[in-house]
Amino acid sequence: MKHLILLVVFSMLYISLASRCNSISYEESDSLYMDYDQSKVPFAFYMPDKILELHRDLEEISGLSWFDNMLWAVEDENGYLYGIDPATGSITQKVKFAKDGDYEGVELSDEKAFAIQSDGDLFRFSLMQQDEVPSVEIETDFSSRNNVEGLAIWNDKLLIACKGKGEIDDDDVKGKAVYLYDISKDKVELLFHFDEDDLEREVDDRKYFNKIHSFDPSGIAIDPITQDIYWLSADKVMVVLSSDFKIREVVPLSRKTYRQPEGICFDSQGTLYIASEGDGGEAKIFRLSRLQ
Repeated sequence: MKHLILLVVFSMLYISLASRCNSISYEESDSLYMDYDQSKVPFAFYMPDKILELHRDLEEISGLSWFDNMLWAVEDENGYLYGIDPATGSITQKVKFAKDGDYEGVELSDEKAFAIQSDGDLFRFSLMQQDEVPSVEIETDFSSRNNVEGLAIWNDKLLIACKGKGEIDDDDVKGKAVYLYDISKDKVELLFHFDEDDLEREVDDRKYFNKIHSFDPSGIAIDPITQDIYWLSADKVMVVLSSDFKIREVVPLSRKTYRQPEGICFDSQGTLYIASEGDGGEAKIFRLSRLQ
């Protein structure tokens, strides 16, 4: 009987300690992903308010845009544009615009659509209620070594983000770069570039999120409310810059929530959407409403 009592006591003590350890671990993890200034970046990235599970056709989702009250996406294997219901995540339209390829960014504006491949080739087409539309292929100064992964419209021009080498032509670039492309003049202009050391300096005095392990940009978008630039990395980091390209904040993203974040966009009201590849499972889109 005495041995049974001792066994029960030790069992209860073990459970208590284990629960405490789990609680501490959870709190530390939660603190890591909350370790940024929400007065600068008004989104709770650690707690999306809606998660959309996507059709298997979008397991490799790679680019995301907002137009006409709809989400629009491309994936990195086939030349299709997908219309996605922002309430349910269901595919409402599927448009063939080009042959198969590694499409990494998409942007829509005034019924004009742009999709870009990792080698920098740009495709322009009109969005029509058809299953297939013709597109115009535009060769740019980018190449496969730049590994383009990010497209947005800014002041009627295109923002193009590089995951690979930042240099094109004779530009002196350190780290990762974002360019402005004027289609009408076929002119590319370097806007800003940062390396991991620049980002590390932004976080080195924080308690929890104080190390940048890697920064590989995968998407870019403009906040319509503040005009801040949101530069997403597949390595679960979000860099937010002001409209004059100064770093406003560096935000950690949960590895458990965002398996492989690849696409980003805002709707017209400033709600933020982040798309994550399935990575062997279902791809998802996360909706983040603005904090009041």
